[in-house]
Amino acid sequence: MQETSFYIKAYGCQMNVYDSKNIIEIMECRGFVRTLDPKAADILVFYTCNIRENAARKVFSAIGMLKSSKTKVIAIGGCVAQAEKDEIFKKSSLIDIVFGPHVYHKLPDYIGQILNGEQSKILDIGLEKFNKFEKAQRKNDVLFSEFVTIQEGCDNFCSYCVVPYTRGREYSRAAKDIISDIRYLISNGAKEITLLGQNVNSYDGDAAYINIGTKGNTWKLDRLLYEISGIDGLKRLRYTTSHPKDITVDLMTAHSEIPILVPFAHIPIQSGSDRILKLMNRGHTVAEYLDKLKMFRTICPHMQFSSDFIVGFPTETDEDFEDTVKVVNDVGYVVSYAFKYSRRKDTPASQMDGQISEHEKEGRLRMLQDSLSRHQIHRNNSLIGQVHSVLFDKCGKKENQYIGKNGYMQSVVVECDSNPIGEFRNVLIESSGINSVSGKILQK
Repeated sequence: MQETSFYIKAYGCQMNVYDSKNIIEIMECRGFVRTLDPKAADILVFYTCNIRENAARKVFSAIGMLKSSKTKVIAIGGCVAQAEKDEIFKKSSLIDIVFGPHVYHKLPDYIGQILNGEQSKILDIGLEKFNKFEKAQRKNDVLFSEFVTIQEGCDNFCSYCVVPYTRGREYSRAAKDIISDIRYLISNGAKEITLLGQNVNSYDGDAAYINIGTKGNTWKLDRLLYEISGIDGLKRLRYTTSHPKDITVDLMTAHSEIPILVPFAHIPIQSGSDRILKLMNRGHTVAEYLDKLKMFRTICPHMQFSSDFIVGFPTETDEDFEDTVKVVNDVGYVVSYAFKYSRRKDTPASQMDGQISEHEKEGRLRMLQDSLSRHQIHRNNSLIGQVHSVLFDKCGKKENQYIGKNGYMQSVVVECDSNPIGEFRNVLIESSGINSVSGKILQK
């Protein structure tokens, strides 16, 4: 019997990357064979992001480029599917299946129905969060650095964001299931774990069936971090993404008390203007944000931060933008990500007056990125002479060149005769660039 092959392409955030890996495991466990060549695939799966307009457009252009005479089924999943629903079928008659981010465990069955002629088009955008995690398969190809979802969805309803509409309200997985997943990954070779959530520090999980000698069944993120840090074989621990209003003193203290928890957190502010933050419905002021970062560094002196920024939000003035640049200068982020405001359907911000022109957004984005780059270069230069623990995970472009990440998510490049991939090695930083630093591995 001829094998049925599938190709999958994921767009957007780490949550989408994590989901797509789960889809691969589910498909392979059901007998489908993955191929990295879309032209050779019977099935094309696109797992989508709807945060920005360009991300959504890329999906539909990719369908035309990747489809071949061999293609039998095209499936669109993820946040674009959840947001646009049956409108996707109108945009492309080539699409057979549209599935939301909570029902990807059903994809093999839906593909079978299309191939068998039982259905011609399938739409499923249900919110079956429990089933998705329960149906997830154990990974066969465990990496040295792995992601584990602990929380999904968001209750904050920022006025520009589609996440509450595409991923649903906040849901936290049971601590016992998270810890079971991590123990499995560590026992199969993982050394670093990153906990994932749309609002990861709002984690509020049920710790049923776990007894660590403390009272109560509800766990917050700090308690989960302490428990995970005790798993034998785990060498480094991270989490992302955080909302400023949910950062607690207990979480800050965990960073100072857990040796394998990196002194780094991604805490997006989005804008440095209180007026814009209020329009964004962020739930905090600039002063409150900066006070938390200051307290974080008081409790954990080596703490560093990254952030996201949106430029050109409706009614943003030059003064509002300058306030954002001031925050960048005040904090000195290790690395940050800046984006033009993208008008998303059905969000409150999309209906606001005072929409900013693309030309003006592009100009502000360039200026902000220049400021962020200056701080990133300064930060990288400051590392010269320091020794950092680096987990190497890939080869560089040159012979005997290897690349890894330090605790601050910075790329570290070395040249070495022996292959260090999969190992933590101490590296003396000797030079720096905009996006990476270089050095030499110290002898053990």
